[in-house]
Amino acid sequence: MTRTRRFTMAMFFVAASFSTHEALAQIEGVYHSDGGDDCTLTISAMDEPEAKFGDAFYRLESRGLAACMWDGAGLSSSTNLVGGYVSLPPVNNRVYFTIKWLFGPSSNSIEIEQRNPDGGLLLKSTYTRQ
Repeated sequence: MTRTRRFTMAMFFVAASFSTHEALAQIEGVYHSDGGDDCTLTISAMDEPEAKFGDAFYRLESRGLAACMWDGAGLSSSTNLVGGYVSLPPVNNRVYFTIKWLFGPSSNSIEIEQRNPDGGLLLKSTYTRQ
């Protein structure tokens, strides 16, 4: 391998490394529900050790009325974020969610699906970054 080829490959890997971290930084933010239910979803990075099978860990805080009140944790992988939470009383429920950035991690729109442990769809909604 020539020096030029080695240098080119090294620069490619450095650029790919920076673009991955840049994409992860674009995931964080405050999102507002498009459904008119006044829900606000905040996604922020957690100070946890590096994820073994994903990109990074994130904390999710949903605020608003009724079904909007929950906190969860998720693991990002490419343009998806998967995780779960346990709902508050009177109905204690384990809920799993999948968040998809509709046009990549720099997109302002996300779609969130919430499912019960049996895989039944509980809620599907879209959010837009503030």
